[in-house]
Amino acid sequence: MRLGVWFRIDPLKRLILKLASQTLKIIKSPVIIQLIDELLDLLHPSRRFLREAWEIGYKILRKRVEQALMLGNKKAVNWLKNKKLILAYGIAYLNTPPYYKTEI
Repeated sequence: MRLGVWFRIDPLKRLILKLASQTLKIIKSPVIIQLIDELLDLLHPSRRFLREAWEIGYKILRKRVEQALMLGNKKAVNWLKNKKLILAYGIAYLNTPPYYKTEI
């Protein structure tokens, strides 16, 4: 409310969020989850960047783990549990110039 984000949201979406927060304990609806994601993205703009970095980093790291397993490194599966490594791969990929990017 202090940042004015609440008033930038469509009134219908505001109503849905208000009713959901007052009546529901667990939110299972994909529509309401998407609305909450939009609200959180408005509150924290860097959240969208980190979410994208996480998704890309996880894809890249999964490929690296497959390669390491083929080469015989059985401990490579533990790399997928390392959150910092996933974000590092994702942020590095997002900061790479488009000319050097490969398809994931």
